[in-house]
Amino acid sequence: MNQPVSEPQAKKPGTFQRLRHLELLIALVGIIVGQAVLNDTSNVNRTIFNLLFFTVVVSAMRSLSQLRWTQYFAITTGVIALSASIFAEFQPSRVLLIIVYTCYLAIFFSLVHALSRSVFQSGRIDTDRILGAVCIYFLLALIWALVYSIIEVWQPNSFNIPNYIALGVRQQMVCDLIYFSNVTLTTLGYGDITPLSNLARTLANLEAMAGQLYVGIVIARMVGVQVTQQIEDQRLATLREGKTETEVSDEI
Repeated sequence: MNQPVSEPQAKKPGTFQRLRHLELLIALVGIIVGQAVLNDTSNVNRTIFNLLFFTVVVSAMRSLSQLRWTQYFAITTGVIALSASIFAEFQPSRVLLIIVYTCYLAIFFSLVHALSRSVFQSGRIDTDRILGAVCIYFLLALIWALVYSIIEVWQPNSFNIPNYIALGVRQQMVCDLIYFSNVTLTTLGYGDITPLSNLARTLANLEAMAGQLYVGIVIARMVGVQVTQQIEDQRLATLREGKTETEVSDEI
């Protein structure tokens, strides 16, 4: 008799398939590192930094591949922002700068919305969802940095930025405000860059409060729930092996 042919075992998904948000998190960290490495007046460095932003758009498309409208919106808006930023290198203009920042701002807002649907849906808390929550935290810093950039372009001297010439060193301003946004979100507050206008100070206060509430409530709660789920899984697995509740409690 012919032996039944066994079905091929399904391959376990790789790390990047199981952790869909890991690639996006790496791209966001790349922006944070890039703003420090590429913080000068070189045209080449400014172009590389713009490509870093565009990389986040592409990474977001891969991370949220199930949301078609987000993919099309992100790539279209990203191309517009990248084109406008390259054109602004040759013809500096306040309008062009605001278009660039607004496009990236729209992308990051849509990305936060899409990530929120994935991260905060009902169901088990796994590592991928926690990584998604961390991505939202990084995106909040970039969103505030872009808002600060728009304010500074629209109303110069809203921030006290050392060695900054209005509209002369565009990319340096963005890098400095990304740095300022990060230290504000984490409430480090070194004081080397300070908000001067009422609007800038108000937004900086809101960012500091949002950063503390997000880490203290959202991420801490998600990690706590995941730990609780793991303990419960261990308890149920032990019960299936025939151990009593008392024995399970002693092991935990």
